[in-house]
Formats: sequence, structure tokens, C-alpha cells
Amino acid sequence: MWRHYCSMGLLALILCLVSVPAMAEPGSSDALLRLEKTVHQVIAMLQNPEYSRPEQRETRRKLLQEIIYPEFDFQRMAQGAVGLPWKKFSPDQQERFAVAFRTMLENTYFNMIERYSGEEVDFTNDVALSDQVRRIDSVVVSKGQKYDMSYRLYPKGDHWLVFDIIIEGVSVISNYRSQFKQLLYSGNPDIEGVIAKMQDKNRDNQ
Repeated sequence: MWRHYCSMGLLALILCLVSVPAMAEPGSSDALLRLEKTVHQVIAMLQNPEYSRPEQRETRRKLLQEIIYPEFDFQRMAQGAVGLPWKKFSPDQQERFAVAFRTMLENTYFNMIERYSGEEVDFTNDVALSDQVRRIDSVVVSKGQKYDMSYRLYPKGDHWLVFDIIIEGVSVISNYRSQFKQLLYSGNPDIEGVIAKMQDKNRDNQ
């Protein structure tokens, strides 16, 4: 159900959050400055020998969660991954799906964060698409290969949150939505079945 192609998009997320960026230009938006601060916090934690030992794995994961989670709106990401059928979810189903979706991303990609090996990223553009959406563009260099990435953010409270990532023109959230489509885009969507599949996968990957 979960095709490997979507990992390219989430690789973008991981590389951004564990790479050494070019310093933001004077006058850069609060969104870019906050993202840059998050990057440096993750790098400092990963480079700290205190957290490199295997017995520190759970502590390291909790610290990564504390740094990364506040910068992403996983509820909105989950809703975007579902699309129109989200309205058919009960509040309880929405909550359980969002938690399972976030856990799936974490189980799959935190291992990649912890294998940081000096990838580099250059933030190239910061554009206000509207009052409610910003796009931050970047180029990631990994093992000699370059990848174009964009982050879509919206304002919530006093700062901007990431709700989608685009790599080489492909939206991570749209790609997940295409995978959920078979089970959810019908007159009788299998909501509980999708949630159960995600929860089972999460248990297997613990």
C-alpha cells in the first residue's frame, strides 16, 4: 500500500532538517529564520556524542520529536493526505488517523535522520504565495546528486508550520493521497480499515 516513491518526498524533509544550510539573508521571513534555527538544533543534537550511544536511542528520538514536531502540522498533513473523504471521518477517526500517520512518518524516517552524514542544503527562495501560504525553496546535495525541494507553510498562531513538501515537482501529500484513494474514494470508504493498516504497520516497525 505504501509505495517507496513517496520516500523521495520525505527524504526532502529529512535532508532539510539534518543539513547545514546557508545562512538566511537579512530581511528573511520569520518562517525561514525559524526553519534555519530548527536545522541547527537538530544538527547540534545529532553531533553530540552524549546521544550517539545505542542505549540513548529513545532519548535521542524524544529530543528529535521535541525539536521537529512543533514545526509541522501533522493534523493538516493527515487531512491533506486523505483529501475530500476527511469530511466522512468522525472526530475520533480523524484524531486516530492523524496520530497513526505521524507515527508512520516517524518510524520510517527518523532512522534516516539518525544516519546524518553531512548532506548540504541551500535555501534559494522564500515566497509569499498569499497571506496564508508561503513557499520556501531549497536545493539539497547528497552524494553528489542535487534535488530541488520546496516547503509549503501556513500561519498558525505566532509562526508558520509546514504542511507539505515538494521534491522535483512532486508533492508528498498528494502522493500519499493517491495511495489512500483506492480505499477512501468510494461511497463507503473503509476508514477503519485504513487506520488499522497504518496501526499494524506502525507496530511492526517499532
